[in-house]
Amino acid sequence: MNNIINLYEFRRNRKIKKFRRIGILVAIITISCMFAYILIVAEIHHPTRLPSYIEPKP
Repeated sequence: MNNIINLYEFRRNRKIKKFRRIGILVAIITISCMFAYILIVAEIHHPTRLPSYIEPKP
């Protein structure tokens, strides 16, 4: 009986590790997509850059 309980706990721990691994993978993919989206949006809506020199007014 003790062996059956240990086998059940082993399978349960394996499932928990599997779900944890999937959760971490989903989190990494989500963070990567958000980072890429922020970079793209920042490039598109970036304010127009001023020239490095200022033209004197006459």
